[in-house]
Amino acid sequence: MQLDPIVSLSVAIAEAPGSYAVLLGAGVSRDAGVPTGEQVFWNGVGELYRLENETEKTPDQEALEGWLREQDRGDLDYSSLLELVAPDPAIRREYLAKHFEGREPGVAHERLAALAEAGYVRVFVTTNFDRLLERALLARGIEPIVVTSAAELAQAPRREHAACYVLKPHGDYLQETIRNTRGELSDLGAEIEAELTEVFDRFGLVVLGYAGKDEAITKAIRSRSSRYGLYWVARSDPAGPAGSLIEATGGRIILRESAATFLSDLERRLLVYRDHPSGNTPLEVHDEILRLARAEDRVGLAEVMRRERRQFATVLAETIEGHRDQRPEEESILDAYDAILPALHRRLAGMLPLIAYDDEVFAGEVRALTDLLERQTRPGGYTFWPELADWSSWWLTYAAGTFALRLERFEAVGALLAATFSVNERVPVRLAAPVRESAGQGLGELVLAREGITRRAVPRYSQFLSSLEQLEVVKERWPELLEGEDEPAKSADEFDFLVTLSCGLNPGRPPLAHWSMRDLGAVPLARRLRADDAFRARVAKALQLAPEEFFDRAREALERHQRPNNTFAASNANSILLANEEDLP
Repeated sequence: MQLDPIVSLSVAIAEAPGSYAVLLGAGVSRDAGVPTGEQVFWNGVGELYRLENETEKTPDQEALEGWLREQDRGDLDYSSLLELVAPDPAIRREYLAKHFEGREPGVAHERLAALAEAGYVRVFVTTNFDRLLERALLARGIEPIVVTSAAELAQAPRREHAACYVLKPHGDYLQETIRNTRGELSDLGAEIEAELTEVFDRFGLVVLGYAGKDEAITKAIRSRSSRYGLYWVARSDPAGPAGSLIEATGGRIILRESAATFLSDLERRLLVYRDHPSGNTPLEVHDEILRLARAEDRVGLAEVMRRERRQFATVLAETIEGHRDQRPEEESILDAYDAILPALHRRLAGMLPLIAYDDEVFAGEVRALTDLLERQTRPGGYTFWPELADWSSWWLTYAAGTFALRLERFEAVGALLAATFSVNERVPVRLAAPVRESAGQGLGELVLAREGITRRAVPRYSQFLSSLEQLEVVKERWPELLEGEDEPAKSADEFDFLVTLSCGLNPGRPPLAHWSMRDLGAVPLARRLRADDAFRARVAKALQLAPEEFFDRAREALERHQRPNNTFAASNANSILLANEEDLP
């Protein structure tokens, strides 16, 4: 089974941040408009042609190749061209400087700076003369230690003490010490070569945008004795010097279209690993459970579900415990939310195959959720934090109910509506209740504000609907759940309507009707309940009602909680179920 080497690289960097250095070549600066060595070469050949032929016109590359052969210069390369047109080092620096000035950092530089900001990479070795990486780092508030010569190396703080370290063995275009010709590149100086060797020995190495043609650098790569690996990023299978170097060092090749594409891919994978350090992403959990359900492997399925319950409970407990002494303010609340949300997505991802294909196991997961709420402890500190367990289970219940109703899996809907739990032998609380704590309202406001959404009547519910639209596992594995006008909000409103009926069938506090606050909220469901006998019978069963008593009991539930002139009583869905047959709108 073939594995993209970027997977193992992502794990290595995530598990040991700072253990890999990145060696950069000219390809990294390509998207910033900086020409590669090959482009500089042909530009130089064109200039040489114009000067020697006293013309302003430049032939195409094929014609230039023919001209070089006619002039007995067929073996001219980048290094010999520079020595020919600019034999003096000072003039050579001026000749090259024009290619770098006025450029802005490209996408690849920005992504490299992001890796440094996150602490994943601290050491860069770049053969480029430009200062685009340094500028990208400074833009993120990172002031790197930059070494371009033996003199700077002697004065610089130790590499281990630097938050970010940039070694430029070929020099900098603003200095006359740049190394560019074959003779200059063969000898970097004892001090720089020793530093280069030590970096390659102590760190893993990611080679990016580099052709592997520099004698001193390739020698250091060949001789490296690091316990970390070497990964070479290329647009196609490397040949020539790079190919032989990779083979000699046992390097792994990562094929990507560009440096920016590779870095964006790496960044995404590191984010996934940060959110799911066990390596079990929502998509992987979903697919694993679906495979076991299809194979009817009850033992394997039971073990995986036990693992998922434990993982979810652990994240909740650690997040609550880690925040209990912090004042619940914007930063700490959003930090807790960001810690819990990936666990919620993963837990829901594991439930979706059960909702669709295994009612019995899904009912067991609902019981496990109520058991978790009954077992939860109430640590000292601010009361907001323990309420996150109630908010999390509310989110999970409503998300599962929304998709169960959309799939018309009424056995799953019924399991959610019937579930209750009690804490310290108090009055049982319904798992599927519109509100079970106060934390969700403030949390919803902050998350919506961060997303640029303001002024929502019920931030808890609005934020819930917004989060449903962002579920990767639904987009990738169940896209039909998002298809249709106003989905998934429509199905969420309809599940909330059934929650209202379920709560209304029992004496108690009037439930909050989220569905009544949205235009046409739950109206399609109410109309179908009036028109479709078979559908109504299935809904009645989920509400633990006999089909023939549905209308009487539903009206009783709705009328019990009516208040004069409130939106609940005036809502269309409510009116449809309360109306007599002859008065139907």
